[in-house]
Amino acid sequence: MERHEAPRESRLPAEDLEHVLRIFSALAEATRLRIALGLLEGEESVGRLAQRLRLPQSTTSRHLAVLRGAGVVAARRQGTQVFYRLKSHVADLLIQAFAHAEHQRLGLPDHGAKP
Repeated sequence: MERHEAPRESRLPAEDLEHVLRIFSALAEATRLRIALGLLEGEESVGRLAQRLRLPQSTTSRHLAVLRGAGVVAARRQGTQVFYRLKSHVADLLIQAFAHAEHQRLGLPDHGAKP
């Protein structure tokens, strides 16, 4: 995973702040978070994703539209099917967020922290 420089609040473009808020807002809903997690394994058609998550296809499509609008997922059409994938930085964000949650749940120290 490529590391980027940490943003400095004093040089933070307002556009970037708004984009991050849209991403977190889109992921702050349980069904959309489950959909995003379902895409961690790779690209998936709407129908297959709905089936795996046991959701109606219309519900899945509606939530995917929100995720797409927030820049969380990208879509690709193939014939009558639409396939979705997580954008790479968002996949990294989810992996790190759930690693953090696991550390919190298990009482593990942060990486690099001295006991």
